[in-house]
Amino acid sequence: MDKQLTMLVTAFIVISAIWEIISGRTRNGHKTGQDWKVAFLATFMMIVVQRPLLLLAITLVMSTLFPGSAGSLSWLEEQYFWPTIIVFFCIEEFLHGAFHLFAHSRRPNNKVLQWIQAVYKMSHRPHHLAGGQDNKGQLSVTQTFVNGWAWWFIMPNFMFQLVCLYLGLVEVFLISNAFKGLWAAQTHVNWNWDLYFHNHRWAWVRKTMWCLAHIITFPTQHHQHHARGPNSAKNVTATLAIYDWLIFRTLAIETSKPDIYGWRQNDDEANSVLKRYFYWDVRNFMPGGAAKAKARAEAKAARKAAKLDQKKAPEAA
Repeated sequence: MDKQLTMLVTAFIVISAIWEIISGRTRNGHKTGQDWKVAFLATFMMIVVQRPLLLLAITLVMSTLFPGSAGSLSWLEEQYFWPTIIVFFCIEEFLHGAFHLFAHSRRPNNKVLQWIQAVYKMSHRPHHLAGGQDNKGQLSVTQTFVNGWAWWFIMPNFMFQLVCLYLGLVEVFLISNAFKGLWAAQTHVNWNWDLYFHNHRWAWVRKTMWCLAHIITFPTQHHQHHARGPNSAKNVTATLAIYDWLIFRTLAIETSKPDIYGWRQNDDEANSVLKRYFYWDVRNFMPGGAAKAKARAEAKAARKAAKLDQKKAPEAA
């Protein structure tokens, strides 16, 4: 089952990516070579490094703290499969939404929390970088699994998933993650199919879609999350918009695509895939960090210019 579900999600992403190319959704700066490269790098790291390392760590911790616990909850999915998968899905999505919101929230007053949040902001930033510095970038299906190098190691929903897998909820883990992966992928595709219903000529269709958008996260809701502006901190759930609506108070329902996608990129992010993905200087995401980073960059440029002048001086003499 694992291979079949993995192939299903992979096939959807590949077919959607090909469709985006054929339909022209990647032209005119909507998607750059850097976007393709970072998508391949992030996906490779997720499959080969991040998930295996996290699973290994969880296995070591669980086997040390709770010997004999491996597979101990397998009876739950055998006897109560549907209740178990529903509870699993709801808990996992809540954890994802809560800590995703933390990565987008205003900085807390507590200094320790500021440092913790800075790591989340740094790790999540690559997911919101699209296109180049010309503001033409748009969301793409290949952005689905793009995040920074630390994201998998700090998100509790991933830990929850793998703990449940260790405890024996194998089919629950596989089916739930396959469904969530498919849904997340289709909300990233550069095709806002839900706008047909949001802007339908019949009022009852528009109202029905508006109601459904309070329960389920549709493509335009997630596209708005990738917008530059206030909506970037909205719609933080991947599937269950009811959390955005009733718990996080972050629901934003729009009837059009964003005017501008993605956050502003500095030169390093725009020109280097490795610097975009492996960024590590968490200081820049602390209060006043952006200004300090700019000052450090200017000082570095000034020192470099001074060295060049020193080299040129003897030559001129």
